[in-house]
Amino acid sequence: MKEEIRIKQQEILQKQYRRLKSRAGFTLIEVIAVTAMLGVLAAMLMPSISGANDRTKNAKMMNDLATLDQAIQVYRLDKGTPPNELKDLVDEYVARNDGFKDATGTEFKYTVTETTKYKLNGKNTKGDIVKSYGSADYEAKASGTTPDPKPDQTPGV
Repeated sequence: MKEEIRIKQQEILQKQYRRLKSRAGFTLIEVIAVTAMLGVLAAMLMPSISGANDRTKNAKMMNDLATLDQAIQVYRLDKGTPPNELKDLVDEYVARNDGFKDATGTEFKYTVTETTKYKLNGKNTKGDIVKSYGSADYEAKASGTTPDPKPDQTPGV
């Protein structure tokens, strides 16, 4: 009797095991649904990732322009004239690198205009020309400035 009960229990367990084993894995519909959801999430993230990449490239270009401006100024103080080309700055004024490139990956445009003046510019990720602060043709933009108070309105009174 005990032997029959034990055999029945084993048969029941084997049937449950076979049923569970045959259902292992995901159905094709489940896999397609999850893939579609991941695709939608990735599509929503792409613009923000792309925008961050553009901002990073533009910031690097601005830092490179500022570094080159400073190096040109020091070179001009030492030699009395700006360098003929940016390569003249390497080793002594600027660390060795793989070229002076803007945000689009093209070389910065550098020209000496007079004995003490130069033009240095590059393009941002949108393709707009960005001039260095030391360039002869640089024009500061007045953004975020507050107008001077009128004569009869003195601040703090």
